[in-house]
Order: sequence, then structure tokens, then C-alpha cells
Amino acid sequence: MKRREITITPYGGLANRMRALNAVIEFARPYAIPVKSVWFSNFELNAPFSELFETPCYDMISVKEAGFIDRFLYRSPRRHTLWLPYITAPLMFDTTIYYSDFLAQRCKGSIEDSILDGGRVLIESCDEFGNYSNAMSKNFIPKCDILSLVDDFVERNFTENTIGVHIRRTDNVLSIKNSPLSLFCDAMRKEIDECSDTKFYVATDDAATKSELKQIFGDRILSIDTDCNRNSLQGMKDAVREMWILSRTTKIYGSFYSSYSKVASQLGNIPLFILQLKD
Repeated sequence: MKRREITITPYGGLANRMRALNAVIEFARPYAIPVKSVWFSNFELNAPFSELFETPCYDMISVKEAGFIDRFLYRSPRRHTLWLPYITAPLMFDTTIYYSDFLAQRCKGSIEDSILDGGRVLIESCDEFGNYSNAMSKNFIPKCDILSLVDDFVERNFTENTIGVHIRRTDNVLSIKNSPLSLFCDAMRKEIDECSDTKFYVATDDAATKSELKQIFGDRILSIDTDCNRNSLQGMKDAVREMWILSRTTKIYGSFYSSYSKVASQLGNIPLFILQLKD
């Protein structure tokens, strides 16, 4: 039997990486397969794993902060990697599942078999497989400086009926198009009609949207001042803090085509309602 080992290169934004890594850890756990995560700090998420999270709750995992040379060893062959992984990957791995392969295999339900039969496996993904969302809060624990800010904010500001609102903007064209602000306002007004002391924690990457909601709903709106720049360490710490605050609400109204809303709901095991225009 081949020696089993999984190397996972999660990529994309915060939530994308979390769900990809969470799925691999939880799949590997019952088989006691060693897992190595290679974490790239780049324009999508410019922060080391070790600055955001504690080590995941799995005895057989290691997290490597990627260096310059690692892009040629652990990323898919393409112009950006000078196509070198075509040469390096076969020397290091028995099986490679790059993202295009990942999607095809997930549709066929064959990722699990590929891992079990693949020996030393390299996975590059921004997505999940299987049904492991209930383990998200176990595998991802923010660093203590971030978590203490979350605890303090919730304790000082939350009521029994504080609802989460996540409005994705900036570069997410599909969210902007399919989840306009009017849908959130309608849902929030309905919540107020049903419970007069309702408050809303608003997480958004657009300051103008937050300001407009405060003008409409006044002191019902709770928020924190954040650095929305993914390309800064503070921006990513703030993104983690916002996700965990959202997870402490009673439910979340989220944006179309945003994994952030979904992962926040998984962390808190709370309902998620995606607001989107009907066809």
C-alpha cells in the first residue's frame, strides 16, 4: 500500500481557504492521514496563517507559510508558475488534484477515492467537498488577540435578538448585481416589525453601504471600524474578527455568491438566508 499523505494548497479569500482546509482535515481524521497545508500570503489574503489562527485541532497537521520557491512546487502549472510544476510535482507527489480536476471529481463524487488510493496527494482548492461544516469551529480558532476583541464587542453590544447582515461589495460583481441593498433593507424592516428591539450587526467591505444603513436604521446598526484591504495584515485580522462576530448573531442575511456568509453561519451553527433577486 502506498504511504498516504495529503498536501493542501488552499487559495482565494479567507472563507474559501477555510472551507477547503476544513474538508481535508475532517476527511483525513478517521484515516489518520498526515496533512500539510501550504499557506500563501498574496493579494487575495496577505497574512500568514499563524497571525490569524491557532493550529487546527488535528494532531497530524502542519502548516507551512509559503515562500517564493513554493509557488513552483505546490501550485498548478500555468504561466504564473512558469509551467514548472509539470516537472516538480511528479517528483514530490503520486497524485495531483488541481482545481479544475477538483471540480470534475467532486461532481462525480470521486475525490475521496482519489485521496485514499493516491498515496502522496497534492490538492489545490478554494472549495470544499463532503459534509464537514459542523467541524469548522473546531478547526479554526482565531488568535487570542482577535478573539478577545470579538468577545468584548459581543458582550458590550449584543442583545438577545441581534441579527447578522453581510453585504459583499467591491470586486464581487455577482453579489452587487444579485443582492442589492434594497433586499437587505426590506428584510431588516420585517425583522423590526416582528421584534421591536432587534439590532443588526453589519459586516461589509463597503463603507458607503454601512453609512447608508446607519442613516436608515440609526442605532440599531452595530459595526466595527475595519481595514477592508485584503492586502494588509490588519485588514485580514479585521476580516476574521468580523466573521466571528457574525457567527455570534442569531441568524445571518447574506450576499449572493459569497462564501464568507456561509462560513460565518457554519461557525455559529446558525441559519443563513441569502438575499438575491428572483429570476
